[in-house]
Amino acid sequence: MPATAPESAALSALYGTLLVGGLAGAALIYLVLFNDLSESQLVTFTPLWFFPVVFGLYGFVSQRLLRLLAAGRARTLGEAARTSIDVGGVWALLGMFPFLVLKWRSSLLVSMVAALFWAVLLWLFFAAVFPVL
Repeated sequence: MPATAPESAALSALYGTLLVGGLAGAALIYLVLFNDLSESQLVTFTPLWFFPVVFGLYGFVSQRLLRLLAAGRARTLGEAARTSIDVGGVWALLGMFPFLVLKWRSSLLVSMVAALFWAVLLWLFFAAVFPVL
């Protein structure tokens, strides 16, 4: 995709729907159903809200970075991400990691890879860290 090609409104709608749906799912689980669910059920339900949130959030962020490219404010996706890190500080580095290494100009591909990256981290947390807490 050329740097100047706008992404479709359908993708923005998809990202928004997933983000809002994931946040609504988390609110339902942790604010309404929390006392009715066991710890293992809470762990089981985590991916149901976590991945839509990650996918939607990374979709919006990657669209923003692609707009920076299209406007000529950055030459590469990594450079656009570094600009965001400069603004957001050290915490932004964690969220910007996929953008620093990926060279794709598709928010959909970047969102899929970011969701996979966080899926591995979540699995490692639940497999290695959570059992010893």
